[in-house]
Amino acid sequence: MELLNEIFATHGYPLDMVSDNASIFTNEEFKYLCRINGIKQNLNAPGHPATNVLAERNVQTLKDKLKLMSFENLQIHLKVQRILFRYRVIPLANGKSQAEMYLNRQIRIKLDAMFPHYEMTSEQKIKPRTRTIKVGERVRTKFLFNNKPNWKLGVVIQKLRHLHYIVK
Repeated sequence: MELLNEIFATHGYPLDMVSDNASIFTNEEFKYLCRINGIKQNLNAPGHPATNVLAERNVQTLKDKLKLMSFENLQIHLKVQRILFRYRVIPLANGKSQAEMYLNRQIRIKLDAMFPHYEMTSEQKIKPRTRTIKVGERVRTKFLFNNKPNWKLGVVIQKLRHLHYIVK
Protein backbone atom coordinates (compact mmCIF):
# COMPACT_ATOMS: atom_id res chain seq x y z
CA MET A 1 0.00 0.00 0.00
CA GLU A 2 2.84 2.34 0.83
CA LEU A 3 4.37 1.93 -2.63
CA LEU A 4 1.01 2.53 -4.32
CA ASN A 5 0.45 5.70 -2.30
CA GLU A 6 3.91 6.89 -3.35
CA ILE A 7 3.04 6.24 -7.01
CA PHE A 8 -0.32 8.01 -6.62
CA ALA A 9 1.39 11.00 -4.98
CA THR A 10 3.64 11.35 -8.02
CA HIS A 11 1.29 10.48 -10.87
CA GLY A 12 -2.24 10.91 -9.49
CA TYR A 13 -4.98 8.31 -9.15
CA PRO A 14 -5.77 6.08 -12.13
CA LEU A 15 -9.31 5.52 -13.36
CA ASP A 16 -8.77 1.76 -13.70
CA MET A 17 -6.33 -0.71 -12.21
CA VAL A 18 -5.82 -4.20 -13.61
CA SER A 19 -4.46 -6.86 -11.27
CA ASP A 20 -4.52 -10.57 -10.70
CA ASN A 21 -6.38 -12.25 -7.86
CA ALA A 22 -3.43 -12.25 -5.47
CA SER A 23 -4.46 -11.73 -1.86
CA ILE A 24 -2.78 -8.32 -1.75
CA PHE A 25 -5.18 -7.08 -4.46
CA THR A 26 -8.34 -8.70 -3.04
CA ASN A 27 -8.05 -7.85 0.66
CA GLU A 28 -10.34 -5.29 2.28
CA GLU A 29 -7.61 -2.69 2.73
CA PHE A 30 -6.86 -2.64 -1.02
CA LYS A 31 -10.55 -2.57 -1.94
CA TYR A 32 -11.03 0.35 0.45
CA LEU A 33 -8.04 2.19 -1.09
CA CYS A 34 -9.60 1.78 -4.55
CA ARG A 35 -13.06 2.80 -3.38
CA ILE A 36 -12.06 6.02 -1.57
CA ASN A 37 -9.85 7.12 -4.48
CA GLY A 38 -12.38 6.36 -7.22
CA ILE A 39 -10.32 3.59 -8.81
CA LYS A 40 -12.14 0.84 -10.68
CA GLN A 41 -10.41 -2.48 -10.02
CA ASN A 42 -10.38 -5.04 -12.83
CA LEU A 43 -9.31 -8.55 -11.87
CA ASN A 44 -7.88 -11.05 -14.35
CA ALA A 45 -9.28 -14.53 -14.60
CA PRO A 46 -7.45 -16.72 -12.04
CA GLY A 47 -4.83 -19.02 -13.50
CA HIS A 48 -5.01 -17.34 -16.93
CA PRO A 49 -2.22 -14.77 -17.27
CA ALA A 50 -2.98 -14.56 -21.00
CA THR A 51 -6.05 -12.45 -20.18
CA ASN A 52 -3.67 -9.56 -19.59
CA VAL A 53 -1.45 -9.95 -22.66
CA LEU A 54 0.11 -6.48 -22.49
CA ALA A 55 1.25 -6.87 -18.88
CA GLU A 56 2.58 -10.35 -19.58
CA ARG A 57 4.52 -9.05 -22.58
CA ASN A 58 6.06 -6.30 -20.44
CA VAL A 59 7.03 -8.83 -17.77
CA GLN A 60 8.70 -11.01 -20.41
CA THR A 61 10.57 -8.01 -21.86
CA LEU A 62 11.80 -7.06 -18.38
CA LYS A 63 12.99 -10.62 -17.72
CA ASP A 64 14.83 -10.72 -21.06
CA LYS A 65 16.58 -7.41 -20.35
CA LEU A 66 17.54 -8.55 -16.84
CA LYS A 67 19.13 -11.68 -18.31
CA LEU A 68 21.20 -9.50 -20.66
CA MET A 69 22.35 -7.44 -17.66
CA SER A 70 23.32 -10.47 -15.55
CA PHE A 71 27.03 -9.68 -16.00
CA GLU A 72 26.60 -6.19 -14.51
CA ASN A 73 27.35 -6.03 -10.80
CA LEU A 74 24.32 -3.94 -9.81
CA GLN A 75 21.46 -4.39 -7.39
CA ILE A 76 18.21 -5.55 -9.01
CA HIS A 77 16.36 -2.26 -8.41
CA LEU A 78 19.12 -0.32 -10.19
CA LYS A 79 18.95 -2.68 -13.16
CA VAL A 80 15.17 -2.23 -13.31
CA GLN A 81 15.58 1.57 -13.17
CA ARG A 82 18.00 1.50 -16.12
CA ILE A 83 15.71 -0.76 -18.14
CA LEU A 84 12.69 1.45 -17.47
CA PHE A 85 14.63 4.60 -18.34
CA ARG A 86 15.79 3.16 -21.66
CA TYR A 87 12.32 1.83 -22.39
CA ARG A 88 10.68 5.19 -21.73
CA VAL A 89 13.03 7.25 -23.92
CA ILE A 90 12.74 5.10 -27.05
CA PRO A 91 10.48 6.78 -29.64
CA LEU A 92 7.24 4.98 -30.42
CA ALA A 93 5.50 4.69 -33.80
CA ASN A 94 4.24 8.28 -33.47
CA GLY A 95 7.84 9.55 -33.16
CA LYS A 96 7.55 10.51 -29.49
CA SER A 97 8.79 8.61 -26.46
CA GLN A 98 6.59 7.69 -23.52
CA ALA A 99 8.48 10.18 -21.36
CA GLU A 100 7.98 12.96 -23.91
CA MET A 101 4.25 12.31 -24.15
CA TYR A 102 3.92 12.24 -20.35
CA LEU A 103 6.13 15.25 -19.57
CA ASN A 104 5.49 17.29 -22.74
CA ARG A 105 9.24 17.60 -23.26
CA GLN A 106 12.18 15.44 -24.26
CA ILE A 107 14.24 14.15 -21.37
CA ARG A 108 18.03 14.23 -21.52
CA ILE A 109 19.96 11.03 -21.97
CA LYS A 110 23.70 10.30 -21.79
CA LEU A 111 23.97 10.84 -25.53
CA ASP A 112 22.83 14.45 -25.03
CA ALA A 113 25.74 15.00 -22.64
CA MET A 114 28.21 13.49 -25.12
CA PHE A 115 26.85 15.44 -28.11
CA PRO A 116 25.14 18.55 -26.72
CA HIS A 117 22.65 20.42 -28.84
CA TYR A 118 23.98 23.91 -29.33
CA GLU A 119 20.74 25.82 -29.24
CA MET A 120 20.40 29.40 -28.25
CA THR A 121 19.24 29.92 -24.70
CA SER A 122 15.89 31.59 -24.20
CA GLU A 123 17.72 34.73 -23.11
CA GLN A 124 19.67 34.78 -26.37
CA LYS A 125 16.50 34.22 -28.39
CA ILE A 126 14.51 36.95 -26.69
CA LYS A 127 17.16 39.56 -26.02
CA PRO A 128 17.24 41.93 -28.99
CA ARG A 129 20.58 43.23 -30.12
CA THR A 130 20.74 46.91 -29.24
CA ARG A 131 23.36 49.33 -30.34
CA THR A 132 24.98 51.70 -27.92
CA ILE A 133 24.10 55.31 -28.34
CA LYS A 134 26.66 57.93 -27.38
CA VAL A 135 26.15 61.36 -25.88
CA GLY A 136 26.01 63.93 -28.68
CA GLU A 137 24.62 61.46 -31.23
CA ARG A 138 21.57 62.43 -33.30
CA VAL A 139 18.57 60.15 -32.79
CA ARG A 140 14.89 59.95 -33.58
CA THR A 141 12.65 59.87 -30.54
CA LYS A 142 9.07 58.79 -30.24
CA PHE A 143 6.67 60.58 -27.93
CA LEU A 144 2.92 60.75 -27.50
CA PHE A 145 1.06 63.95 -28.29
CA ASN A 146 -2.74 63.83 -27.87
CA ASN A 147 -2.43 60.01 -27.60
CA LYS A 148 -0.82 59.85 -31.05
CA PRO A 149 2.79 58.76 -31.58
CA ASN A 150 5.08 61.41 -33.02
CA TRP A 151 8.72 61.16 -34.11
CA LYS A 152 11.22 64.02 -33.76
CA LEU A 153 14.94 64.39 -34.32
CA GLY A 154 17.04 65.14 -31.26
CA VAL A 155 20.49 64.95 -29.72
CA VAL A 156 21.42 62.69 -26.79
CA ILE A 157 22.41 64.84 -23.83
CA GLN A 158 22.81 62.22 -21.11
CA LYS A 159 22.59 58.44 -20.66
CA LEU A 160 20.56 57.51 -17.60
CA ARG A 161 20.76 53.69 -17.84
CA HIS A 162 20.49 50.93 -20.45
CA LEU A 163 18.06 52.16 -23.16
CA HIS A 164 17.19 55.32 -21.17
CA TYR A 165 18.52 58.67 -22.38
CA ILE A 166 17.78 62.36 -22.07
CA VAL A 167 17.26 63.77 -25.55
CA LYS A 168 16.99 67.46 -26.51
